[in-house]
Amino acid sequence: MMNALKPKRLMWKIWVLILLIIVTLALMILITIRSSITQFIDEQVYETLRDVDYYLGNTNELENYPQNPIEYDRRQQESRSVNQLIFLPNGRIIYGSAPLELTNRMYQEALNQSGQVERYQTTIDGEDVYYIIRQNEYDGTIVYQASYAWDAYRRELVSTLYWRISILIGVISLLSLIPALLMSRQLTKPIVEMERAVEKISNRQWETALPLDRQDELGQLAHSIDAMRKELKEQDLAQQALLQNISHDLKTPIMVIRGYAQSIGDGIYPTGDLKGSSEVIDEEASRLEKKVVDLLYVTKLEYFKGQEMKLEPINLDKLMELLVARFKLRGQLDWEINGEGGEMLGDGEQIRVAFENVLDNALRYAETCIRIDLNRDESGVEIIIFNDGPPVDESLDLFHQFSRGKQGKFGLGLFIVQRIVTLHTGEVSLRNTGDGTAVRFYFPRLKPNHALKSNA
Repeated sequence: MMNALKPKRLMWKIWVLILLIIVTLALMILITIRSSITQFIDEQVYETLRDVDYYLGNTNELENYPQNPIEYDRRQQESRSVNQLIFLPNGRIIYGSAPLELTNRMYQEALNQSGQVERYQTTIDGEDVYYIIRQNEYDGTIVYQASYAWDAYRRELVSTLYWRISILIGVISLLSLIPALLMSRQLTKPIVEMERAVEKISNRQWETALPLDRQDELGQLAHSIDAMRKELKEQDLAQQALLQNISHDLKTPIMVIRGYAQSIGDGIYPTGDLKGSSEVIDEEASRLEKKVVDLLYVTKLEYFKGQEMKLEPINLDKLMELLVARFKLRGQLDWEINGEGGEMLGDGEQIRVAFENVLDNALRYAETCIRIDLNRDESGVEIIIFNDGPPVDESLDLFHQFSRGKQGKFGLGLFIVQRIVTLHTGEVSLRNTGDGTAVRFYFPRLKPNHALKSNA
């Protein structure tokens, strides 16, 4: 039930987020528009008052207007909406008339006025009045000229425009929420599909593919999940086969050891004598030990995955000499070492295990000889281990964790080699040479302060 609610919550979160964005933008637009309209109308009113005040006080300008009939008509119309009041510093009105309360306010403000021209706004009986007071001098006497206009339509205009714009923004917001809701559903639908698919994958239902054909990031995520599903399916099948085969490989030496031990306990020697039977038991115990060691080493590599490795100088020439000297005791083969590898930086124990596993395979399949070629240049070091054994099937990924080796047996030796080389940012490959097989190692040159970290 909780899993079913998650997509809905996400969808509504997206929808609410878009709604909040729309509401925020709408409020900012409305506040800005209301303030802008009010300021614009106020400026226009004062501009009209200044123009009428100026041109009525300059007869020369009025005489020039008949030459421009359009401008003259506009000024005439503006002058009808603007009232004039001229009074002296003693309060005597020499021209025009106005309500007593307005006249008293104009007179007090004119006496306190510091500039030649100032603009004012006041409210009388609920009506707004805009006026300009100009200080002039006539025949050596100071006079005050007040031009004023009543706000006949400003409030109605601002309110009407404001509400019409509010309604328009509201309609646009509602219409915007429809595609927003569709978009939120469009975004959450593939997420729901992927959530269901991942849940089935977690239940090991590998046949559940993601039917999501998109070219965006969600499509890439779905493609990655589907690739993960295929890889997990492959690993699951391989792991099941590994468990079956490795259990058989472990069971065989255990059965041989028990059988030989019981026979010896009954006084019977399957090989004819005690020494031969003991050697068989020892050989099977060594096989069993090798498989257990490989499994533990794989577990160890997985445990240290993602951690920085401790680098140390490794003398490849001495290491190869020691390994060859030890492996010579296990068979009558010709061993040959060519070239010089010098030193490399890495984990000494891991590099030794990688070479041991390859040499062990070479010793198992070689017929007459094993050759080791070392070559060093400015970029890194190359090591080739050759044996004249039978060719391998190059179509198989023998370095894979669950690869099937010769005679259908599973082994982890080459997988361990590949993992170690990868941890050292190197390369490893296996190929047929015509007269045998060769494993090629390549390790790039690392600086002493270079830190290696597993990401495999």
